[in-house]
Amino acid sequence: MLPRRMLFMLAVIYLLVGCLPISPALQAEDNTQESATENNLLDLIPSEASLSIAIRNLEELTGKGDELIEQTKLELPIRLSVLVDLVFGLIGVRQGSDKSQPIVISALGDSNSFKLLTAIPVADIKLMAANFDITKEQLQSGEIHERDDDDRGNFGLSFIRCKGKHVFLSTTKAILEDATLDASLAKTVSKDDQKTLAADDIVITLGKPALKDPYLIGAVNQTKDSEDELAQLIDDIQYVVSGIRLDSGIGATVIARLKSEDSSQLLGAFFDSEGDATLARMPPGKVLAAHALQADSETTGGLMGLLLDQIRTVITGELNRFSVASESSQLDGLLSEALGRVKGGHLVLYESSNRSRYGDFNLLGVLTTDDPKAFITDLTGLAPFVNAASMNETEAAQAFPPEKINELVAELGNSHYRLRELAKTKLKLLGPRARPALEKATRTGDLESRLAAKALLETLEFEANADRAEFIKGSLFKTLNPDFTYAPEQERLARSDVGILTMQFKSDPQQIGAKMETLFGPEWRTMRIATVDNKVLLLVGSETSLLEQAINNQKLPSSDLANHKACQSFRGRAMKDTLFEFHLAISRLAYLMDLGVGLDKAAANKETDRVSSVGLTINKNQIRVDAYTPLQDIKASVEKGGAIFLP
Repeated sequence: MLPRRMLFMLAVIYLLVGCLPISPALQAEDNTQESATENNLLDLIPSEASLSIAIRNLEELTGKGDELIEQTKLELPIRLSVLVDLVFGLIGVRQGSDKSQPIVISALGDSNSFKLLTAIPVADIKLMAANFDITKEQLQSGEIHERDDDDRGNFGLSFIRCKGKHVFLSTTKAILEDATLDASLAKTVSKDDQKTLAADDIVITLGKPALKDPYLIGAVNQTKDSEDELAQLIDDIQYVVSGIRLDSGIGATVIARLKSEDSSQLLGAFFDSEGDATLARMPPGKVLAAHALQADSETTGGLMGLLLDQIRTVITGELNRFSVASESSQLDGLLSEALGRVKGGHLVLYESSNRSRYGDFNLLGVLTTDDPKAFITDLTGLAPFVNAASMNETEAAQAFPPEKINELVAELGNSHYRLRELAKTKLKLLGPRARPALEKATRTGDLESRLAAKALLETLEFEANADRAEFIKGSLFKTLNPDFTYAPEQERLARSDVGILTMQFKSDPQQIGAKMETLFGPEWRTMRIATVDNKVLLLVGSETSLLEQAINNQKLPSSDLANHKACQSFRGRAMKDTLFEFHLAISRLAYLMDLGVGLDKAAANKETDRVSSVGLTINKNQIRVDAYTPLQDIKASVEKGGAIFLP
């Protein structure tokens, strides 16, 4: 579990990002930064605003928005440019504005005392004054004017004041006083963060009143003990700001800046800031899905397990819709033991470079462990226990005699944590066959063994109530009757030994074999396993050059590695020291899995910008999320009317 402080910060970031898979695509050029500084939209945002939305160039943004809508074939009853004119009419500004300059809408106060402030750039001072039935001289005086009741617009913006190149409209007179307008967010936001936002089309900020909102705080399951902690965190936040940009896709960066100098306290010991969470060491190619994380084993295993579960769900769906849940007892037992000892790493699903030769997919993993050799020994040693699920009683009695099961039960009291957990996994995989030995251990073993045996029996009882025999009936395991074997040092790739975990099947329906070969190529029955330093490398698929290049990349110094081409737009803005990254080629994967999405031919063979990406970075007093989604992924989501791969 992540600390509550971290959960709260993620809730804040999610509130700003909303439902868009977004992030700015390109670094701002130096001249862009200079021009932005001359007319800084942050100068127009009160430092105490609860929520503000600032648009750098409304004319340009509406043009981009209309073009994006046209390209994605999104049917709307009204164009964005028309909608903008309608909103301006509603606030009573029908002429004289300059829509090529920053426009800002801010909310101040809280839900009990809600106030609005808008900043409208002036192109023609005389026409602008005519909106409010005052003279040009009156507006230029800089004094506060109150509008007539019939001319206040639909948002109650009753008070007017001209300052600089903008006219400010507000629901209360007090907001237009010098103290409020002069206390701008530009004086609070760091120059580095301002540079990050300099080329973004939209900037959204979240202030203290919004952060204290009970709905946001309710996103974290609070107890009385956590209230003070969250209150301290809110007090520690200087600002939360998000920049959104439209170009060849949609993108955003969300930054939470804290007063304290060490944001790592939010994470506790969960994440490893020394690891590499980018895809720089992964082979280039047609990435379909990728997960990169440096964290403790529980966090890494849990998040990687979610990605593997989604991949398995999709692939199993391709195998004539066999029950996905029915395989969980066997596959998850193996995966949980493996991932439970991974301290970070990468999982990447590639589309094969030659689908007719290698099949559709290759799954490559590069996992960080404390002891790679022990990891492989323990993982491959589970193979016979996974096989037990499809054994008949005679086969099981020969493979797992009572004395062998008793030895496993004795391991429940081993002083080494790794060996205790390994024994638990093996006994879970054995299922009811381990019941007699476990029942005896609850009466005769040491305290550690008795507690572990009791917990395992409760698990077996739960599965018995669910009728384990029917649970695996009709599943892929039951149909194919698999047998896993491991042989070390079977190949040499990149001057490294490669072991092979092989899946043999006592029964192999032709249709399943043919489909699996289509998905993973002629070597779909094998998993190749290699080690480099503290890394374990795994490949499921037939394109072995991916594993070979991955091995080579682990041996290279960081200075020799270029960032992954598939994330070029994302990498142009994201930090290099991300703690977590996730990438998904929504359009391409949806097309390959025949989910009713048309092929985007322009992006079909591109490695660059074919994926939607999100990354988390925490540095000193900054928490930052960067994300990006290309146009073809937006189009795919529109075609399907929403999310595609959500469960």
